[in-house]
Amino acid sequence: MKKIFTLFAMTVMLAFSSQAAYYIVGNAPFGDWNPAAGVEMTQQADGTYTYKATISGSVWFVFASGLDASWDVFNSTYRYGPSGSDVEVVVDQWVSTPQGGDKSYKFTGSGSEYTFIFNPYINKFKIEGVQVPIEIDTYTVAGTPATVFGTEWDPSNAENDMIKQADGTFALTKYGCELAGNELAFKVVGNRDWGNAWPNDNMTVEVEEAGIYDVTFTFNPEGNQVGYTCVKSGSFDPRTGELYILGEVNGNAWNPSVGYKMDTEDENIYTAQITTAGENPDENDGIGYSFFSFTTKLSESSDDWSSIGGYRIGAIEDGFPLTEDMFGIDIEMGRFGHPNSFKVPAGTYNVTVNLDNNIMTITKASDGVEELINDGNKVVAGIRYYNIMGQEMKDANGITIAVTTYTDGSQRVVKVIK
Repeated sequence: MKKIFTLFAMTVMLAFSSQAAYYIVGNAPFGDWNPAAGVEMTQQADGTYTYKATISGSVWFVFASGLDASWDVFNSTYRYGPSGSDVEVVVDQWVSTPQGGDKSYKFTGSGSEYTFIFNPYINKFKIEGVQVPIEIDTYTVAGTPATVFGTEWDPSNAENDMIKQADGTFALTKYGCELAGNELAFKVVGNRDWGNAWPNDNMTVEVEEAGIYDVTFTFNPEGNQVGYTCVKSGSFDPRTGELYILGEVNGNAWNPSVGYKMDTEDENIYTAQITTAGENPDENDGIGYSFFSFTTKLSESSDDWSSIGGYRIGAIEDGFPLTEDMFGIDIEMGRFGHPNSFKVPAGTYNVTVNLDNNIMTITKASDGVEELINDGNKVVAGIRYYNIMGQEMKDANGITIAVTTYTDGSQRVVKVIK
């Protein structure tokens, strides 16, 4: 039995020794998050791989058994890292690192040299070196929207510095925040350095109904625990009597200060006809799609999305596809503050939005083809569409040649513009 086990172990060792290389991919000093340019680790006599680097502040990284210019190939074939959320690691602790994953590891160094050790036999790594805790004396809340924080994602804004409490925790209260959904997100940043930021993923403040809220942000340095409380202090109605379509409709692009204004008679039901060009080809079906959502208020600046966050409304999920089987039926939208987009193929459509029940309906606008091809009492056997190059198309689109064949064998050819 011992001989069999030894033979098996030697086989495993030989298999790993044939591995060309292992890499660390991440921000500086690990190649600046380039899947084709990570740093190569050095193989040791025991089969592990090591890399030495001087680390000051926080770095994010993953391990890899190869490199590729494509993130999709890199992630599915070579990457070793965590899933779900980033994982913060410290020195002298072995950490499991399964192959795959969509997140990264975070390590904070104190300016000395550290040795990263990766063991491919057991898919674990550890970091050796001296890790001195960083002294942090200032904690700042950085986030969005600017209507709450003054500036967006700006740890240098002293107006958002937290106040130390008697129990050693820190807190900051923002009064009179106009919120409608989940448009408020934040992190707590230490010493105004993004290398010291918590939590790893942005924390989002979610409110059930639009209103004015007093939001208190809290932070406990013991365990880097981030929290908040949100108390409604007044009413806020995001309905302004106007409704605009944001996005890729009627020649517009995504710009918070530009929208197509919809018509209304009662400031509750809004209508508009839109034309979309299908600017975004889908790699799966090859169809070009356009994306759009709605807002009751436009921004004063082309780069200021945060000021209209609570006024935006859209689909229940981002990129919600509007297919032909949905034309003419009620489509439920999300609440204000949830700016998810709809996607629709190129075409001309009639859109109706009812803000009383957050329902949208969309129908394809008539292109007049049926009227043009009808010829008295003849019975149509079939219609075929061609572009000006003579290529057959599924439907009329743009300048189109419609060839109608009747049951008596006769044909009629007309040019239509959709």
